Amino acid sequence: MTETTHNKILEVAARIFSVKGYNGTSMREIAEALNITKPALYYHFPGKEEIFSACITHSIDTLVIGLENLAKKDAPIWDKLKSLIRGMCNFSSDSPQIFALFKQVVSQSFDKELDMKMLHVYFKRQQEAVRTIIEGGIREGQLRDDIPVNLMTSAISGMIHHTTGPKMRHMAEITFTNEEQVDYLMKLLQGGFAKK
Repeated sequence: MTETTHNKILEVAARIFSVKGYNGTSMREIAEALNITKPALYYHFPGKEEIFSACITHSIDTLVIGLENLAKKDAPIWDKLKSLIRGMCNFSSDSPQIFALFKQVVSQSFDKELDMKMLHVYFKRQQEAVRTIIEGGIREGQLRDDIPVNLMTSAISGMIHHTTGPKMRHMAEITFTNEEQVDYLMKLLQGGFAKK
């Protein structure tokens, strides 16, 4: 299966799952939306469960591997943090169907349970990557060392997560571009909230 075919199946399936739920989605419906036959869809995935799992794991894995690679990258801390914020801002706009499905699953407002143990493994990997970035910034003398690293990691991760999704942007009436949002969040990270 080509990467393009694989990604297209996941994109279309995620959109249908996010609108109709797991129980309301059929293999026939996914095949019709892709304009292929059911046997052609079964050629790529043995069933609906596998497509659903792939929708979730593919998106999370892509995100986490990107973070882990960023943490290993030889770059200044501020460049890494800017890339981290940009990646989170762009995830929701680059993959809106996967993002919508993922948010429903994580908020447990979906009609199918997911292996939360698997999600915790990804979350720990994500937090470890961000922590590695923060520790590098402290070693470089660019980040303060008087606050526990785990608290800084959680604070930075939380700030990014809770300001980049479309729902939070809408609720907070954030109407500027993703790039403007990246710049504003970088100002907060570099300068804090106190008036200078």
